[in-house]
Amino acid sequence: MPTTMPETLAEKIIGEKIAEWEAHKKQEKEKKIEIFPFLTISRQFGCGEESLVPELEKALGWKVYGRNLLDHMAQRENLSRSFIETLDEHNRNGIDDWINYLIKSGAILQKDYVIKISQFMKVIVAQESAIILGRGGNRILADQKQGLNIRFVAPLEDRVKNITALRKISATDARKMIQTTDKEREQFNKHYFSDDINDSSNFDTCFNTSSLSQDNICKTIALMSEEKQKTA
Repeated sequence: MPTTMPETLAEKIIGEKIAEWEAHKKQEKEKKIEIFPFLTISRQFGCGEESLVPELEKALGWKVYGRNLLDHMAQRENLSRSFIETLDEHNRNGIDDWINYLIKSGAILQKDYVIKISQFMKVIVAQESAIILGRGGNRILADQKQGLNIRFVAPLEDRVKNITALRKISATDARKMIQTTDKEREQFNKHYFSDDINDSSNFDTCFNTSSLSQDNICKTIALMSEEKQKTA
């Protein structure tokens, strides 16, 4: 005749097993890093980002990380801001000529810069909802489903008008500035991410800032982000 386990012993075993399960669940939860909703923005130079991004920041209530990423990096790595800027989205011409010197001196290389920026981006979205401006954010954070990847574009002539008014320069100089900046950004993405920055399939959606109002763009992005969180 089978013996019956004393109730107190059974309760003890069950209690221990429950405690074991709870401890395991806690460990698994601690292992899993929460990623907050975020937005990455790629943009053609002169498409109105100077006014659009601040409006988007207000609409979402998220902090914008753009050039201030360089400040964080310079402070963390004890490097000058001007040195970091030479490794940013600018043309690599001239950089390759002194790579060997940088290796010998122990200074940060351009590839190391990309690694550091990637680390900073991942830390940011693990701590707060944020808007990541440029610097390959859509590729660096491509594996995070909580993110929405956006690109802003506009016809060249409209961008020339924007830069002419914003920088108080001639249309000729504005056109040259746009072409140079666009080329630098394209080369940066091509070199480090084997990516065509103009390929719309790398983004969730693209907005023509000349044909849509900033208010409509902000409202649409806010709605898209909200909907994406439901499926993330």
